[in-house]
Amino acid sequence: MLPVLALTAALAYLVPVAGARRPWAAHPVWGGAGLVAHLGALGWEAVAAQGLPLASMRWGLTALALWVALGWVFFARRPRMESLATLLLGLAVVLLGVSQLAPGAGEVSGARGAWFVAHAALILGGLGGLAVSFGLSVVFLFVRRRLKQKDLRGIARLPSLDALDRLNYQSMAVGFVALTAGMSVGGMWAATHPVESLGPDVTVLGTLLIWLWYAAGLHMRLVSGWRGRLAALFGVGGFAGMSLLIAVAGLVLRGWH
Repeated sequence: MLPVLALTAALAYLVPVAGARRPWAAHPVWGGAGLVAHLGALGWEAVAAQGLPLASMRWGLTALALWVALGWVFFARRPRMESLATLLLGLAVVLLGVSQLAPGAGEVSGARGAWFVAHAALILGGLGGLAVSFGLSVVFLFVRRRLKQKDLRGIARLPSLDALDRLNYQSMAVGFVALTAGMSVGGMWAATHPVESLGPDVTVLGTLLIWLWYAAGLHMRLVSGWRGRLAALFGVGGFAGMSLLIAVAGLVLRGWH
């Protein structure tokens, strides 16, 4: 049932992406149907596991895809943000597809405790915010390139560079704060469990490197005034690092820890 629900959600999300210029495909009913199936997929696995299967990489990626899809809910109603909303739905489809290839089972000692639940929720929320920052960065670079080339066809339907830069900063900051909180709560949780029960800490090191990357980007923005193209490149580079971390976690560790 889980693959069926995940596939249904992905197909519903894919309709607005594939038919972006067709009015019937752009109708919000497609995204709404996708969200319902998406929540059903998460709920089904939670019922099967008799709790939130937070140690399952498949469940985690499915939850991360939901955060990204919720970004579509936020931006789809904003003027001139249709292109960004479509990009976020496309990213949600990719994450859903990858989730079905990821390990489904996984056990970490104490993974059902309140500390671990808070840790996982904050980390996923942080990664979701940074994924939205990636989408904003891509659209910013696209709009900037069109303007530099003086290609103004349909430019009125695209958001302004100032709006994209501001939203990129806000998404990156929110994602960074949530990631920081998740890492802190994870440290408190780990302090109450034997180190050997956590297995190789490749994901811990990778998450720390991603945190340092975004910390440097936000610092340079606040202190040195880095904006626009440089901030967008930081958003793209950080997401590339996140993707590499997820790939290593899935292929090497067969789970998050």
